[in-house]
Amino acid sequence: MSTADAPSATGMAGAGSEGGRSQEPFQRVAPLLRAALLIGSGGGFLLAAVLTVSQALPLPAGSWWSALVQAHGHLQLYGWAGLFVIGVSLHFLPRLRGAALPLPRLVPWILGLQVGSLFLRALAQPLLATTSTGLPLWRLALVVSGGGEGAALLLVVIEYLLLLRSGPALSTRKAFFSIAPFIVLAALALAMATILNLANMLQAAATGGLAPQPGDDLNVSLGLFGFLVPFALAVSAQSLPMYAGLEAFPRRILWPLAGAYWLGLLLLCLGLALGGEGNPVAFPSIWATRFLEGPGLLLIGSVIASFVTVFISMMRRRGRLPAHVAALSPAPEALARSYRRHTAQQSRTYGPFVALIASAYLWACFSALLLILAGLFLLGRGAAPFGLDAPRHGLAMGFITLLICGIAPRMVPGFSGGAIASPRLVAATLWLGNLASALRVLPLLLGGALTSLWPASSWLVSLLFGLSGPLGLATVVCLAGNLWPALRTSSR
Repeated sequence: MSTADAPSATGMAGAGSEGGRSQEPFQRVAPLLRAALLIGSGGGFLLAAVLTVSQALPLPAGSWWSALVQAHGHLQLYGWAGLFVIGVSLHFLPRLRGAALPLPRLVPWILGLQVGSLFLRALAQPLLATTSTGLPLWRLALVVSGGGEGAALLLVVIEYLLLLRSGPALSTRKAFFSIAPFIVLAALALAMATILNLANMLQAAATGGLAPQPGDDLNVSLGLFGFLVPFALAVSAQSLPMYAGLEAFPRRILWPLAGAYWLGLLLLCLGLALGGEGNPVAFPSIWATRFLEGPGLLLIGSVIASFVTVFISMMRRRGRLPAHVAALSPAPEALARSYRRHTAQQSRTYGPFVALIASAYLWACFSALLLILAGLFLLGRGAAPFGLDAPRHGLAMGFITLLICGIAPRMVPGFSGGAIASPRLVAATLWLGNLASALRVLPLLLGGALTSLWPASSWLVSLLFGLSGPLGLATVVCLAGNLWPALRTSSR
């Protein structure tokens, strides 16, 4: 690790050693991150490439295609991004909490159960959907995948909840206390998702490989809006200022934002559950859409937009010495020059990781505006001018994936004591990831209008959309190759 990295690594060690509590080495969670990268490059993004290319070409899309869509979405949320976030959080949060990981011996079980269950689902669901009768083996594999994944994610929930009760009083750990509502929300959403996913797999095994669409939509919303986005916002609020050289995030606004996000997610989930086909409650679907789903999307979008506004304001001041630090220095000009040299050295060592993080938050802002617009239309008219697929992919690919691509090359070497393969690969993920996100989201929003104005452009829209999957795959392959040397280095 370079000298420039020492403050960050020392700060993390200091956070963990408070109270004399021993911390687990990074080796404990590094297999989770390696598995996430392999699932992303060999599973979720590979299926995305197959889906977008097959949709761009005049290929018949049968039940196999729908089953592949569901398997791909689940692999992305609970495999690639989910395992990566779980791995980072099980290493980062104990240090922020000032406590040891409660049950470190559960980590290999979490990894084995989750990876095995995701593999079974990715294999069995499309195969079951392509056969007319469905082999009993594939039906059993779907049920086992739902049960195994439920066990893995419930173990994660137990780790989070025990961590909240461990260590010194929460009031003395202000950094952890400020993001605690987001951690609790993510744990509860993950617990609900495990139950729902098992129910979906039982029904998919009984009905030919396809989970019910309302249940799958709710499962996607719990994974994205309930788990990944809250964790991304919470951990960014604490780690991003340290790793990107920014001023501290204002903690006083975190609890109010968390309360609004809690309410928004509750309304959205109720709207999706009550507005879906076949719901057991005698509740008009238009009411669920207008008065539950609409306000839920409006609140979630507003909270994300508020976070992004603060982060972009902080990033605009990067490279300038914070005023409160300059006021304490006897030689503020010399300190400012040293600070600028430090940020320049960071860019040479880790590439344009700050630009990647900034682009991720721009995608989050764009997706938040789409959620706000959809919420307003649902609240006023009962229908949105576009599907939720656009803001969902804007958040999943544009925000979560690019945020991982930006923070991981800076954070993981600090955890492991190793180094990334090349800062040029960080630049490659910047261009490839943003291009993949644009080609995935913009055709969903503008493709219909462009085709209606210029019918001959339909082939161009299909071609650009088809390229989004391979470009996304190239992005995560670059990330995996860049992080692999750091992940193979023994933790200090």
